[in-house]
Amino acid sequence: MTAEEYAKTHQRAFRVAFDFLNAHFPPIDENEWWDKAAKDASTASLSANEEALAIELINAVMNYLGEEQKRRNEHGSTEH
Repeated sequence: MTAEEYAKTHQRAFRVAFDFLNAHFPPIDENEWWDKAAKDASTASLSANEEALAIELINAVMNYLGEEQKRRNEHGSTEH
């Protein structure tokens, strides 16, 4: 790939992960919500042509959402 192609791939990966985060924040402590988030993560990965960077970023977002849900459960959902 050329430098420009790499840049476009990287931009797409970060955009997909960022859009995924915005669409799923804040996390909700319900099994149905998490099931849908997991399905949406798969769809997001596919939309980025299953590029390794996009997959890693989406996985990181899912982990972040899980940690955020734990924090909210421990400290209350109104705290940032």
